[in-house]
Amino acid sequence: MKEIKLVLKEIGGKHGLEMNLDENGACTLDLADGRIMLVQERPGLDELDFVATLGPVPEEARVAVFTELLSANFYWNDTYGATISWNADLEEAVIMYPLRLDDATAESIETVFNRFIELQSAWAERFAGLIAKAQEPEGEDADEEDPSDGNNDPDLIIKA
Repeated sequence: MKEIKLVLKEIGGKHGLEMNLDENGACTLDLADGRIMLVQERPGLDELDFVATLGPVPEEARVAVFTELLSANFYWNDTYGATISWNADLEEAVIMYPLRLDDATAESIETVFNRFIELQSAWAERFAGLIAKAQEPEGEDADEEDPSDGNNDPDLIIKA
């Protein structure tokens, strides 16, 4: 496989993004939906991490939102191999996917990158719905459709 920096630069060029790893092996990307994505090589673990913000969780909504996010993480049922976490320093929910590089190819890295972008976008929409639902006043119509339901798109599964 080509050096990871060259592979990322090529992938970035296809998407109109500058993907240049810095001295720490990381690259921050501004995504089209206004969120931020981090791509970071971790040579000691032989992996490339994809990390994207979902956004802050208001303190009054945390119990409800965190419960939903933890449920989605269970056996990665609704995260398609990625993990949703809480970044306490930034006070934001993030979605993360580590790609093992030991048998990765340039094509598999690009596939994972594309699927991660799609997954992040789907989760950004779902996350916004969870925040809105958690902030509804008590007694709102419970029959309204849950924006978190039906997010079982097998095309979002992240595989190299």
